[in-house]
Amino acid sequence: MKKFLIFVLISSIPCIGWSQQFDIGEIENARYKIFIPENWNGGLVMYAHGYESIGEEGEIFDEVTDDFMQIFTSRGFAYAASNFRKQGLIIKDGIDDTEALRAYFSKKYGKPNLCFITGHSMGGIISLASVEKFPAFYDGALPLCGWLAPVHFLTKRALDMLVIYDYLFGRNNGEIIDVEKFVDQEKIQVRLDRKPRLVALFSSHFMIKTNQLAEVISFNQFVIKEISSWLGGLPSGNIKTIYSGFGDLDKHINKDIKRYKANNVAEEYYIQNYSPTGELFDPVLALHTIYDELLPVSNYEYYEQITKIKHSSHNYVQQYTTSVGHCAFSNDDIETSFEDLLIWVKEGKRPNKLNR
Repeated sequence: MKKFLIFVLISSIPCIGWSQQFDIGEIENARYKIFIPENWNGGLVMYAHGYESIGEEGEIFDEVTDDFMQIFTSRGFAYAASNFRKQGLIIKDGIDDTEALRAYFSKKYGKPNLCFITGHSMGGIISLASVEKFPAFYDGALPLCGWLAPVHFLTKRALDMLVIYDYLFGRNNGEIIDVEKFVDQEKIQVRLDRKPRLVALFSSHFMIKTNQLAEVISFNQFVIKEISSWLGGLPSGNIKTIYSGFGDLDKHINKDIKRYKANNVAEEYYIQNYSPTGELFDPVLALHTIYDELLPVSNYEYYEQITKIKHSSHNYVQQYTTSVGHCAFSNDDIETSFEDLLIWVKEGKRPNKLNR
């Protein structure tokens, strides 16, 4: 196992005269980065990154502290992030690799006196899943622009979008689903431009701005085909789906749309990894934009309701910014929410649900 370890702390109490340290290495084929600031307060913030397609280089870990890291390190917290052992919509690996890094940190530097987890997009899913699964190791979580409903719902939404696009704008021949083919974004846009009235209906149904439809359809196509390639089939199906919301077209869509059966292994992977439990023992403050073309903010209402069912809503707050776009809030927005979370954990003052 390859590691580059600068030094080892045998106590969880920061030393006087601490100098900043980087620890960059690899755990079970997952590269990681740890940074401990000079003013280390004994606390730790774990970070889970967002979706990266298979074959992408991934984040380059070097001895640099960027503006995002400094939200936490400027307050004295150590920062640790795993690049995960593989890419794709790999929720399980992200959870496991993040936990392996947290355990490594605790073993080498001592158990943090406060430990938080945060992450963007897919990392938001991983951060929520981790605080649900390992409540004893965390004091709070800050999911950023994540999907807080079952991931199975997300893959189902993607499939529905693709098959309805195929029926309304394509040839209804399944090429948008076929893993051996890929319909490029330019062709998707050309087909959309031919039917502006249907575009308005489609856009309204999926709550996506019309000028972003081609990009979102192309992205969902890529993700669904990528999942199918490594899990052996579709993670969701539409055999029994009844489609509505398209007016007089509903009866034609339901009669003639292409139908697909989910692959049992692929479907079960996302049901198990991850479906939220809503059982929270630590404060969770979720931050989202008011409009998100990839992960609609409406999914947060699902999680709010499930925490009520599990009687843990006192540990959940969702905040919104008026920014437009996926993960389009600023570092200042994140900093404000993290400060709210710190006060909540340290002083017991639950923050308000608010827009900024």
